[in-house]
Amino acid sequence: MNLEPKKVFDYFEMLSNIPRESGNEKEVSDFLKNLCEEKGYETVQDENLNIIAKVPATSGYEDKKRVILQGHMDMVCEKGKESNHDFAKDPIKLIVDGDKLHADDTTLGADDGIGIAMSLALAEEEHGPMTIIVTVSEETDMHGAKNLDQKYLEGDYLINIDSEEEGILTVSSAGGKQFSANFKPDTENYSGEVLDVHLHGLLGGHSGMEIANNKGNMIKIIFDLLSELEGAKIADVNSGTKQNAIPREGRLLVVADEEELKTAIKVIIKKYESIDGNLEIEYQKSDFNGEVITREDTEKLVKIIDELPTGPNTFLNEEEKVLESSSNLAIVRKNEKGVEILVSLRYASSKLSEEFGNKYAKIAEKYDFDFEFTNPYPEWEYREESKFRDMVEKLFVEIEGKEMKEEFTHGGLECGVFFEKNDNLDIISIGPDIEGAHTQKETLYIKSTQRVYKHLKEVLKNI
Repeated sequence: MNLEPKKVFDYFEMLSNIPRESGNEKEVSDFLKNLCEEKGYETVQDENLNIIAKVPATSGYEDKKRVILQGHMDMVCEKGKESNHDFAKDPIKLIVDGDKLHADDTTLGADDGIGIAMSLALAEEEHGPMTIIVTVSEETDMHGAKNLDQKYLEGDYLINIDSEEEGILTVSSAGGKQFSANFKPDTENYSGEVLDVHLHGLLGGHSGMEIANNKGNMIKIIFDLLSELEGAKIADVNSGTKQNAIPREGRLLVVADEEELKTAIKVIIKKYESIDGNLEIEYQKSDFNGEVITREDTEKLVKIIDELPTGPNTFLNEEEKVLESSSNLAIVRKNEKGVEILVSLRYASSKLSEEFGNKYAKIAEKYDFDFEFTNPYPEWEYREESKFRDMVEKLFVEIEGKEMKEEFTHGGLECGVFFEKNDNLDIISIGPDIEGAHTQKETLYIKSTQRVYKHLKEVLKNI
């Protein structure tokens, strides 16, 4: 690529050549460690594979307060139906299309590769004492941030470069947790013909940023289809891949009447014709020999999925779709233990955590299946007074000639974790325009990246 700022996009291209799905970060962590050491930074790779690099101040800036630049090295790995990309070994293929940068039918990894690339490039600009922190597994359970030793958070200011809209200064973020359940149905042996149903065509999206939009949830659609089939028995079901991605495709193996399925498909296509994307449902006949879920427990599972909330729950501002709480019915799949159900819950304040979670607990108790709440992460609460935030906004006006907008994000950020470890930190989150994060259509806007980088350079000089 021959894009400006050259250092930013050179670093981004390097990162794009290294597989870095959540949980597979050793190679990219080693790359960052070696790179920072080669640059002469005091570098630590902790036991969780987080990278902490202390960058000395440039000449004349030694008396500035210390700033921490922070992002995460992992990415959500999603691809289109026809893609053969192997996220365990293949580099991301970058495609420049005018002002847009995207990948070849896969997620791009700008969330948060562009934040890391900017941090590395900014270390080579003018600045005071700086620490770069790059965490692992932000997209799953945030264990990198949670297990980061608080001694590495010594500083005055923290800039999280993991927001996705230029001109927006993110000043607080949602907390969350996962509802992890296992429904153990009664089964019976079956040998014969099943209908192998494939559902696809939805757009999906980031379960924090897109959940209030008209995306549709493929899990809900699958079980809505099942509700139309009298006497059906589930042989297999699988939809959803990540807790923070809205399910966009799925597969169902079902013992059912073929003519009844044809009619049900027409009903469901019509019912969901107004959602984003183009819902397609196809099936073929297949032979099956194994255990299927009994009709009684297939019906029970249909009721469970119907009652589990997904999508917006409450709004801080309904007109502007500013969410207070939401949930994403993220994964449903049959396995040897039963049927796994995973829901991602998000909320703006901790007081909502128990109240919202109780909805799911009551459903589990009603239908008598096992559940637990896992992977909690704290909300990042708004700081009433911030000279740092004021300075960042003032510089934006001087550079762009317009005001920044302060916003709460319903996406989970690591800022809440860091603030718990050091409540003296003055924290902001910022980033360039990114569309379609957590989908194969993820797009980074090049000129927006240029403007945000210019703004951040001035922030570092003016601290």
